[in-house]
Amino acid sequence: MARPQPQYISVSRRTDIPRFFSRDFFAAWRAGAVTYDGGYGRSYTVSLRDEDVLGYIFWSKDFAPFLAAPEFDELLGRANALFHFTINHCPELEPRVAPLAQRLATLARLCERVGPERVLWRFDPVCRSLDSDDTPRDNLAPFFTILPEVANLDVRRCYFSFMTPYAKLQGRGVRFVPFAAEEMRAIAGTMAAAAATYGVSLHNCCNPEVLVSGSPIRQAHCIDDQLLARTDRFNRHTPLQEKPTRPGCGCAASRDIGSYRQRCPHGCRYCYANPAR
Repeated sequence: MARPQPQYISVSRRTDIPRFFSRDFFAAWRAGAVTYDGGYGRSYTVSLRDEDVLGYIFWSKDFAPFLAAPEFDELLGRANALFHFTINHCPELEPRVAPLAQRLATLARLCERVGPERVLWRFDPVCRSLDSDDTPRDNLAPFFTILPEVANLDVRRCYFSFMTPYAKLQGRGVRFVPFAAEEMRAIAGTMAAAAATYGVSLHNCCNPEVLVSGSPIRQAHCIDDQLLARTDRFNRHTPLQEKPTRPGCGCAASRDIGSYRQRCPHGCRYCYANPAR
């Protein structure tokens, strides 16, 4: 049987594997393959053998359990890896996310272990909701206090998007209010100006309204061919084709091994996946 073509493995956009399912991941990594539920009664098996993996892209709101895993350093010694670390601060919308100070401490440990050039800060999503008296409230203010903390660790990229009001969010007890295009551009411009003072570039995911001519805001490539090539430590990278996951996405090709059936206990009210209740 022909061997699979080597590919990048995304872990995962669909649920927070590093925070809640790290033992499952490392057991599969040790075994050299993972089988995940693809929905609609389908399952897929993907090789995690070193020769079949170009590298890993990990996504999490809290990498603390992942860093504590005994296999973590061995993984770094055998595979390329990038880390998308989402750090917002809106407890009313993220009821079971660790305290901000704790997550920033974890960010510092992650940067020390893997190097800040392999860590990508996500302030995601920017969203707005109505209070009980119909007063609108957004979650933007913490961006400006988190920004210097992140920049002080030499993390130089921030990825952000504006929340998409999916129909499934209507039953979560929050009245979300979408932003108009001109509001997105104004907010993004304020974020970009602040980020520039700290030497941080701002990358937008799936909101083409903010990518206007002359803007310092860049199209996000969360799976970034050029960055993966630049951070390749094992001479494994091969040029990737773009393979967007939705309109406005700039991602290159990868294989996501998460499942929406792995419900995330963080319980974020805005989540497009299937948070545990």
